[in-house]
Amino acid sequence: MNDNLVVKSGVSGRTILSNFDNPDPSIIASELSLLSIGDFEELHFKIDCNQFMQEIAEFSNDWVDYLPRTDRPNNRKSLTLTNLPGKTHKDNPSLAQASVAAGRRLSENEFSEKTIVYDKCSSLHGLLNEFSPLGRTFLVRADMGGYFVPHRDHPQMPRDCFRIAVFLNNCSPTDYDWISGTDKKLSIEMGRAYYINTRITHRTISWVNDSIHLIINIPFTTENVQKVLTGLKHRH
Repeated sequence: MNDNLVVKSGVSGRTILSNFDNPDPSIIASELSLLSIGDFEELHFKIDCNQFMQEIAEFSNDWVDYLPRTDRPNNRKSLTLTNLPGKTHKDNPSLAQASVAAGRRLSENEFSEKTIVYDKCSSLHGLLNEFSPLGRTFLVRADMGGYFVPHRDHPQMPRDCFRIAVFLNNCSPTDYDWISGTDKKLSIEMGRAYYINTRITHRTISWVNDSIHLIINIPFTTENVQKVLTGLKHRH
């Protein structure tokens, strides 16, 4: 266990558990469908970033540290839009932290209760309501030097969710890097929703203050995968 972690080891770094017995053909077809569209694909959903920044200003004092460490700075914070029942937008959205507290592995889809941030950010409702009910959904705000080390999300089979991301503030090419694979820097359009294959190793870093993006965990169902396919910006 790493004693430099304020939140001790939980989900992060845990053994990947996969079950290949009696595979569901519809799940296999859905996985192949997502694999076929690529690792970073534009969706037709577009968020009004100016409206979002006006809405989120109400919560400027409510951001909480996201998995801080004691041995090095990491200027990143978070706000939850959906959380575990009984939790608020001020409760840390870390799956690792929540799993340690619960004494078991939690599913992303258990974080389905809407918070006041969800209710107040109407600029996001068109996208969020399309896939509702959602899994763990939260905002990340990184100040200068805020980063995520190389990691993978949801590499197990079958998985409980897949991810859509939206980059909402100070995520231009000179402000923010999302590196996928070994060296591919993603080309980000502000306000655009993207399907992102986060099973691929990826890392991020902000070069400026107040860089904000939204992470949405979508329950992995054939219906939701079809919504992504029909929601692609480029379909022909």
